Amino acid sequence: MSPPNESAIRDYLATHLELIETGLTLVAREHYLRNSVGASGFLDIFARAANGQLLIIEIKRTNAAAREAIQELFKYATLLRKNYLVRDVDYRLIVLSVEWHELLTPYSELAHRAPYELSAGTIVLDQDGLPTRIEPVVPLPTVAQRRFSKRQFLWRFADEAGAIAAVPLISDHMHRVGLKDFVLIRTRSNDPRIIEKGFVYFAQQELSLAEYRERIHALLDDEAFEDFENNLSDLSEEEDQLGESADQVWLPGYDELFGRINSDHSEISHPEKAAYWFAEGAQSSICIERFGRFRDDGISDETIVTEIIGRDGISDYHLDLTARTDSPPQIEALTKAAENIFFFNNDWRGACRDLIAYAQRTGPATVRLTAFSNEDILRSIAGTAFGYPGFLPTFRLDIDRPTKKRERFIGLPEWDGTAPDFDKVLSSHFGNDPFTYFITHHFGEHRSSNIDVMKELGLRYSVFREEESGPERVRIQGSSVVVSPHPIKGSLPSLIEENVEEVHKIVAMFMEHDQGFARTVTEWVNRDEPDAG
Repeated sequence: MSPPNESAIRDYLATHLELIETGLTLVAREHYLRNSVGASGFLDIFARAANGQLLIIEIKRTNAAAREAIQELFKYATLLRKNYLVRDVDYRLIVLSVEWHELLTPYSELAHRAPYELSAGTIVLDQDGLPTRIEPVVPLPTVAQRRFSKRQFLWRFADEAGAIAAVPLISDHMHRVGLKDFVLIRTRSNDPRIIEKGFVYFAQQELSLAEYRERIHALLDDEAFEDFENNLSDLSEEEDQLGESADQVWLPGYDELFGRINSDHSEISHPEKAAYWFAEGAQSSICIERFGRFRDDGISDETIVTEIIGRDGISDYHLDLTARTDSPPQIEALTKAAENIFFFNNDWRGACRDLIAYAQRTGPATVRLTAFSNEDILRSIAGTAFGYPGFLPTFRLDIDRPTKKRERFIGLPEWDGTAPDFDKVLSSHFGNDPFTYFITHHFGEHRSSNIDVMKELGLRYSVFREEESGPERVRIQGSSVVVSPHPIKGSLPSLIEENVEEVHKIVAMFMEHDQGFARTVTEWVNRDEPDAG
């Protein structure tokens, strides 16, 4: 076969546009795009689609030439907007190349992130070096950022020596099932009840759903894998499917592993539990064993623990994240984190999205969002009755600008004065059976019905701006903050103060049936009492 000539390929395709896409009309070849501040550009093929879109078609023939393709695509898209009054939806870019070894990875990254449509194809040549067909190029999957799975695990051992001996056995098992990037954290607790014990905490880099499926399929027989797929199809959210897959991937062979490591107790963990386990002063020693890409001196032990706890975005309950408005990746991370933590809370999810956009419009600014969202208003009421703030859903969003006073926005439940009827709430949502409530809470099912419970109690999620004169209810409209003309009616504490006997029903339910709740509020109430004697 003759060596392909780029000009010949371009000219042939310009007269055979149907090889690229049906319905194309040639506008020009080697179309000139003027650039007054740098190098001008020449489009290999400039065409128009049947729907009126303009097409920039870039032709490359060798790996050496392909290295220039991404830079040229960025330049041509910019110059097209500069020379013609077009929107990003008015044009598309197509890159065609004979060779893809150099081009596939950068093209894939651009294809996933570009603000305009981008596609690609492999040019198949005949013996004369002319195109016979074009085969579509599928971008490589997005390369994931560092992100711990929410599905974590904790083993307990008789002593520290048992934990040390277990680490190589656990790591070997994880490698056998196809997990490469994970950490095993050996700890000793300061809790006097378990102070002699040793512990190993497991957290893995989250894979894509396709990567998990590939590994699980290799570990299971066809029947078992079909059962797994059926179970996965029952989960509507991809996040839940990822969590289920992250658990399943290392279960094959686990019974044998558990028998070898001599653990006397094990339990599922997650970012919320990690927050308590790794709280300041909770552990007397922490030793992080790293595997795969976590063996990176640039990732500190503190960073690993912080990211396992997940307050930078993976936790479903807690968030503490800061972003600069001039950093698109930081703003994107903050927006996604807010969407995650307020997944079941349309009001605050929309409010935070508007507040972030408001900060961008009125920036430059730094935005910090701290939040707690448990979507469990009954537990919030019971805890607040004791003055305990830890179950109260809230957020605080601070906007700091270089030359202006900080703006602080706060999210809190607001009460409209409706007299609560907890018997009716328990009957309509939980069959008047406290056990049903606690079962739904255990499986997280309460979060989807929480907004309906709140409505029956006269509660709503509101947003306030903090002012010297007090909070004012607000909403964001573009670059403006609109203050509500309606007065603030009430709060969760005022609901409790005005309905003491009714609230006692919920308090009694939690104190009787939820040992963790009872222990937490009892410790809170007694925190300042002097020791006897």
